[in-house]
Amino acid sequence: MKKGVLITLLVALLLVLAVPVALALTDSQKTELESLYRQEHELRLQILEKQKEAGLIDEEQAEFFREKMEQRWQYRQERMAEGDYRFGMRGRGPGRGCGNRPFDRPEL
Repeated sequence: MKKGVLITLLVALLLVLAVPVALALTDSQKTELESLYRQEHELRLQILEKQKEAGLIDEEQAEFFREKMEQRWQYRQERMAEGDYRFGMRGRGPGRGCGNRPFDRPEL
């Protein structure tokens, strides 16, 4: 009986230690993800500029959204520095991203 419990505990301990190592990103994967997130950020800024040029939003709205996008990018950079590269991954319930925080935005 004691032997079975000991073996079960050892297997559980090995799984707890082995799973995070197996799921860790390599340096090249981290670099690629960071590059893609940077490209996404830059594209969103370009889209915002085009929306302003087309008259879809005014300068005040564009500046507001630009500031929010910069805050989001800073937040993402902080999380990536901590080793967390999961963005846009939504499960059930509220997410952890800064895009889920309520804020006042200018009327469109």
